[in-house]
Amino acid sequence: MTLLPALLLSITHSGTARAAELTELAPALRGDVSVRYDLDAAHADLQEGGETVGRRVQQAHTVTYKGTFSVLDGAAVFLEVPQIAAERVSYPSAAAMAFDPAADQGTAVDTPKLSRPAGIEGSGVGGVWLGLRGTPLSEELWANRGDRATWMLEAGYRLQDRTNLWTYGPRGTRGAGPGAPAFRLVSTASTTKGKAEPYVRAAWVRTGRINTDIVDERGRTLASGVELRPESRFGLGVGTEVEVRRYGSDGARVALDFRGSLTYHSWQDIPSGTYLPDVLEASVGEVATQSERVGAAGRFGVNWRFHEYVQLNLAGEAGVHTPYRAEHFYPVSAGPGLVWGATASLRFRARDPMFDGLTPSSVDTPASRPAPVASPPVGG
Repeated sequence: MTLLPALLLSITHSGTARAAELTELAPALRGDVSVRYDLDAAHADLQEGGETVGRRVQQAHTVTYKGTFSVLDGAAVFLEVPQIAAERVSYPSAAAMAFDPAADQGTAVDTPKLSRPAGIEGSGVGGVWLGLRGTPLSEELWANRGDRATWMLEAGYRLQDRTNLWTYGPRGTRGAGPGAPAFRLVSTASTTKGKAEPYVRAAWVRTGRINTDIVDERGRTLASGVELRPESRFGLGVGTEVEVRRYGSDGARVALDFRGSLTYHSWQDIPSGTYLPDVLEASVGEVATQSERVGAAGRFGVNWRFHEYVQLNLAGEAGVHTPYRAEHFYPVSAGPGLVWGATASLRFRARDPMFDGLTPSSVDTPASRPAPVASPPVGG
């Protein structure tokens, strides 16, 4: 990751110093508060032996409340509280699972169609994130130092949540989200080239294990004290923001954001039947392993700062994922499938200049460079 700022430093710098959306950090004693809505969806055919035995649709609607406060220039703490309004797994069509004595395993080939395939739905808090952000390089904060790139590092920890998607709670409702603790490391670097701000981003989320009982919708405990391990992820993104308009005297601007990303999803251990419409009684309450997969997506967004202190971001993305086995118990795979999503966020940027006298500020100060030294005359 340390190669990212070095790569950007090699790009010729021009234009007014600023930072891309992903690398912007407020000056000391200021910060940001935002609320963000995310819709994430995936559609895939369920396949066995080259035949389609069903179709699966996954959706998650999440509202995340975020707060960031810079304790000093280039260093900040952050808090994120995701509220998952609804997380659903549904099946527009699906075949029943039957036991195949010849293969000694379950099969969904040549079996009756389910009239109403049962899905799952849950909601709840997805686990609170706490962490630190820092910018050892910053075009905006330290323009007078001559920084030609902005490099942001982030380290976060997600607290374990009492509810999750894998089981029903004591109130007879299913939770949402993985429920497990996790570490997050992110490295993002950007630079300014005219009206464009190209950036690269690498993010790693390492999810831990949880021990839980598996309870069904009737309140029956199917298994006690099982160990689950939701997926971990590593993603790499490359994109650019392009400013298309700057107007008024209140810092208003409009920028377009283009991004491409590649994400690796690790294997995970989850209850059998979570992502299949029907399973055999023998695997109910057991822990099944879902295989790994890779996804690729393209994203387009509009960042509208209609006042220096208020910004609205809208974005949409679409992509694909590679095939993967839904459970190791059954020869049923998902995909290749389609993924898509939409995002809307409203951000309040606390940038009141009343604190400028307390800490050095160089937001709008052009980078100072020493005057060139004249070469001595030849032979002088």
